[in-house]
Amino acid sequence: MKLRNQLFVLSLLTLALPWAGCEYIREMENTLRDGQEQSLLTTTRTIAHLLTYENPQLFNFDRLTDETNHSTDNTYAFRLNSQIQLDGYVDDWGQSDENFRSFRNQMTSAPNNQQPVSAIAATYKSYLYLFFSVKDDQVIYHRPSQQLVNGDRLQLLLRNKNGQPRRYFIQTSAPGKLEAQYLIDGDSLNPRLRYERRISGQWQDTATGYNIELRIPLKLLTSNINMAIVDIDTPSSDTINGWYGTWDKADSQSNGLLIQTSPKLETLLQRFNQDRARLRVADSQGWLLSSIGSIERPADSSQGLDLNETLLDILNQLYHFIMNVAESTTQAVSLQQGRIQGPLIEAALNKQEMTSWYKPETSNRAIVSASFPVIIDNRVVAVVVADQSSEAILSLTNRALSRLITLSSIAILIAAFALLGYATLLSFRIRKLRNAAEDMISADGQLSSDYRTSNSRDELGDLSRSMSTMHKRLQQYTLYLRSLASKLSHELRTPLAVVQSSLDNLSNADLSEQSRIYAQRAREGSDRLANIITAMSEATRVEQSIQASELEDFDLGQVLRSSIEAYRDIYPEHDFKLHIETTDTIINGSPELMVQLLDKLISNAVDFSPNDSDIQLNLNQDQRDLCLSLSNSGPLLPTDMQSQLFDSMVSLRRESTNSSHLGLGLYIAKLITQAHGGQISAHNRDDDSGVEFIIRLPLA
Repeated sequence: MKLRNQLFVLSLLTLALPWAGCEYIREMENTLRDGQEQSLLTTTRTIAHLLTYENPQLFNFDRLTDETNHSTDNTYAFRLNSQIQLDGYVDDWGQSDENFRSFRNQMTSAPNNQQPVSAIAATYKSYLYLFFSVKDDQVIYHRPSQQLVNGDRLQLLLRNKNGQPRRYFIQTSAPGKLEAQYLIDGDSLNPRLRYERRISGQWQDTATGYNIELRIPLKLLTSNINMAIVDIDTPSSDTINGWYGTWDKADSQSNGLLIQTSPKLETLLQRFNQDRARLRVADSQGWLLSSIGSIERPADSSQGLDLNETLLDILNQLYHFIMNVAESTTQAVSLQQGRIQGPLIEAALNKQEMTSWYKPETSNRAIVSASFPVIIDNRVVAVVVADQSSEAILSLTNRALSRLITLSSIAILIAAFALLGYATLLSFRIRKLRNAAEDMISADGQLSSDYRTSNSRDELGDLSRSMSTMHKRLQQYTLYLRSLASKLSHELRTPLAVVQSSLDNLSNADLSEQSRIYAQRAREGSDRLANIITAMSEATRVEQSIQASELEDFDLGQVLRSSIEAYRDIYPEHDFKLHIETTDTIINGSPELMVQLLDKLISNAVDFSPNDSDIQLNLNQDQRDLCLSLSNSGPLLPTDMQSQLFDSMVSLRRESTNSSHLGLGLYIAKLITQAHGGQISAHNRDDDSGVEFIIRLPLA
């Protein structure tokens, strides 16, 4: 891992700061939640005590002790916020589908899963409103020409103020206005009916059946009501095929209760109403008696606050993601068809107070619920339930979280940029030191003449100065090695001259045949040693001659033409071919050094190519360079030696020859090429038949 990445990983330790802040906010939220629970529980306890000791008359004890309070024939009437229009449509009721009741057919004992009739009841001021949605594939209207009661209809069984049951028939001969009649005496076959003009309603056909919307004055009934949808499938017959509702067909008594909310109880609860809170009171059977307030945001408060609300929602989501608040999505209190139920209600009925948190799936705001029992005469007669949104807590925690995120982000960014900048500077210095170390020795193994040291007083500065000291020592040692060859050749020439002169004198003496053989071998050894000494000092002389040579513009093509003729005379066993494909062959350099370069390459090509083979020289122009290629047949270059071919003391000759080769020929060729500002390379031919040398020289 790079140093910059290591420092970046270390900078991640600064994340401990926001982690500690999140832990603090989590503890703060728990404390605020505990406070909100206790506050809400205190509210429910206060309301329960107020209802117990000061307002017990608000409860209908007769109904509370009536066993029919448990019956499913009871009808709950919701409170409407505004008057509705009798048109046979449910759009203006403002009730959710879960508040509708479904009825099965009482004419059959088999289970009916379709339940084609659903109904809902509500009150507004002094009226009771009923709505029925009926699925019927065969709608039979009332036929006035036949008996008084026929066709599909709605039947109501009410108990008047005198306590007597009264049966009502609501029917119509066509979609539109409904007619209400009640039974005076007689039976269903020979009834005596009277119109009730105070009951009005509307029949509306639908694609799957029909709707009935009805309005009844509350003064026509007491606390009892039963209802039934009567289904007739055959127009010519009044045989009842379906009976759907809260009314048992065989029972002529109205035992179903009409349960309504209490306006007086709502007035009392108004004194405890809070923002984003809801207060509800239910009787011992769970029937909702009163409900005020709402945990939702007011509809008109969203105008002009879209941006703030969106930002708040984003902060809420971020808060729950960071804090990982685990909350149940199941409500502790649920309302279905006018009855509230759940763990909080069960705890209150057992004379226990209870609180619970939950978070709706469609919202990020947690809801806290609390319940407390209303106990009169050591009996639970009602339950007070309070719900409140945690938006106040979220507002505080969001502010704290946003401030924490802001400050932590600034601190982390400053630390990250500081560490990144320091790591970048440190990496730059290390790369600079690495580049200097790489430039200390060139690709051909030569030490550079200059090495810049760092003046900084840290460890990298010490390392730079140590490398500078090492560079100077290597430079001195390299200079010693470079001069060693010339020193050795100078020191060896004197004793070699003594040996050669002694051998010359010995050759004139009268020697035996065996002695002459030994003298001849000594002569050959001294000649070979002289050649070795000459080769050792040749590279030094070439470098000196390159430095001392005067550069001039000359025609490389003319040098090649004159040189190729000489090579043909020197090496008659080879065929030399020259191709010059450009007219501009003027370069700046030394003709003598260029001839020496050709001598080295031609000598190398002659040594490796077989007799009677071709040695080809091509000269062409490539952009602003002249490209000279020399190609010959023979053994191929080893792949691992192509990059080292032009180094000093490197030779690929494997066969012993009479001449001494120290691997300096191609090294000298490279020195001459570089002195002319060019490049030299070697590679095998494409057809693997030999080797090709390429020299690129800049035009004058």
